[in-house]
Amino acid sequence: MIGRVVGKYKIRDQIGEGGMGVVYRAEHVVLGSPAAVKVLLPQFTKDPVVLDRFFTEAKAASAIRHVGITDVFDYGRLPGDQAFIAMELLRGEDLTSFLARHGTLDPSLAAEIVSQLLNALNAAHVVGVVHRDLKPDNIFLVRDSGAPGGIRVKVLDFGIAKLIGDPHGVKPKRQTKGDTILGTPSYMAPEQCRGGVDIDARADLYAVGCILFELLTGRPPFVAEGQGEIMAMHIYEPAPRLSQYARSLPPELEALIAKMLTKAPDDRTPSAAWALAALERVPLPPLAPGEIPLAAPGAVQAPADPEDVPREKLPRWIPIAVIVVALAIAGLAIYLIGSSSTGITPKP
Repeated sequence: MIGRVVGKYKIRDQIGEGGMGVVYRAEHVVLGSPAAVKVLLPQFTKDPVVLDRFFTEAKAASAIRHVGITDVFDYGRLPGDQAFIAMELLRGEDLTSFLARHGTLDPSLAAEIVSQLLNALNAAHVVGVVHRDLKPDNIFLVRDSGAPGGIRVKVLDFGIAKLIGDPHGVKPKRQTKGDTILGTPSYMAPEQCRGGVDIDARADLYAVGCILFELLTGRPPFVAEGQGEIMAMHIYEPAPRLSQYARSLPPELEALIAKMLTKAPDDRTPSAAWALAALERVPLPPLAPGEIPLAAPGAVQAPADPEDVPREKLPRWIPIAVIVVALAIAGLAIYLIGSSSTGITPKP
């Protein structure tokens, strides 16, 4: 792909790879402006479900005009029939990486990140787009001197978004089956965990409640070994109180999170605008002046991988270390068995 022209963009180099696609850095052939180009792998282009989800990302993002939503410039198919999306090139890091470096966040910083997230979601919900897979991996932080703390929140990966009411003429070709479960278990609303089709904007607000809880405590509300167990906890177990894990926070913040994590959608936070107004009323000190440190500048983009539950990859050294240890143990066992059979006592 390096050097090829995709749509109006020339591929320069590869910057990311997922299980179903590759992300490249590209430039507009006339203007020279940068872009990120996602290309779906050939074997998945023939799968209509995967292809629909891939293009759903482009259609959903195109229906929303907001600084917190990644701009989509173009999408379509290559001569070899591979699908592609050309979008805004982001420089920064995802919220998962940011949390790994900083741990729990200062309440004012957490509130600023979630405020920007709610602003972007409100713009999406107004035009009938429900994300359905909000999580720290899909929240990207970029440098912006005009934003508080120098951080701008960008919402990524609308690959499994639900398009309601045909916004801007956008309509998915396939409807989700009633028994299909889409999302990431740690941040899924109870109605998503049940596999229901009547998912609306309040499912996104439940996910935001989970994210805000994690920003303040260092863990999502429900933690368990298996994904099925986590989903059962979302459905049946009361959400933990914020004060169980983070004390000395304003009670208004705890009340807001509890409202967002209500099991029944009708009793939950009714809209992103409502949640944003409630968050702005929480008595928190203003965010300290100065730029919040992000990782070293680089071009990072979400992989072209519209899977429901992401696969966690182990660092490469772990399997190698396991093999080395196993071989060492096996060698020691053989030595001990051989020594005992010959009556030789091994030296320590």
